[in-house]
Amino acid sequence: MIQYKAIEKGIAVILTEESYTSGTSFIDNEEPVKSNYNKARRVHRGLFVAENKVEINADLNGAYQIIKKVFPIKWDRGCALHPFVVNIA
Repeated sequence: MIQYKAIEKGIAVILTEESYTSGTSFIDNEEPVKSNYNKARRVHRGLFVAENKVEINADLNGAYQIIKKVFPIKWDRGCALHPFVVNIA
């Protein structure tokens, strides 16, 4: 339904898979791959703790990791604090 509604409004939809995004750290600039996966850093449903003890919302961390998979550009921690628009057109 989301894809249908987006296409109806002229919005591009990119389908991707989200493996290893919830257990890898965007703050630590880790790639979302199996070798970096550490489920223990997701303290509970809403909290992810990076290696340097920086806390970030777990869903936000996962979302940033999914974006990193789709757009393989240089990302840094500042993106989480100062979001910007990525134009794919």
